[in-house]
Amino acid sequence: MKAKKVKIDPNGPRLKIDIVFNGLIVASYEYLLFEAQSNQVLERHKGNNQNPYDDSYPLPMPVNSNIGRLIDVRINFVGLDPENYKNFEIRVELYQGDQKLDEVIDAGKITGETQVSQLFLIIEK
Repeated sequence: MKAKKVKIDPNGPRLKIDIVFNGLIVASYEYLLFEAQSNQVLERHKGNNQNPYDDSYPLPMPVNSNIGRLIDVRINFVGLDPENYKNFEIRVELYQGDQKLDEVIDAGKITGETQVSQLFLIIEK
C-alpha cells in the first residue's frame, strides 16, 4: 500500500488522474474518489489494461472542491509470461491541466500468482 499527499492550485486548471501499466502483465482495477473526511464515494470506475481505451479520469469541478479528497486505486494483476518473470510498474499520476503534479508507484517483480496493489493520493491545497 502506497500513499502520497499532493498539493494542487485550487484556482488552476482541471485535475485528472492517469493509471499507467508497464511490464508484461494483465491488470484490472477499480478507481474510487472519496469525499473529504467522509466514507462517501463520489466516483467509481473499473477498467483494465487490455483494451485501447485510456485509463484516464477527470476529477470533478470546481478544482477546489477536490481539496481533502482521497483517490484510491486497487489493482489485481498477473504476469503474461509466468515462465519468464519480469519487472512491473504501476503508476497513478495526478495532473493539473497538462502538468504532472506527482505520482505514486508500485514496482517489483512479477510472480506466477495474482498480485494486488493499492495506491492512494490525497489532494491538498
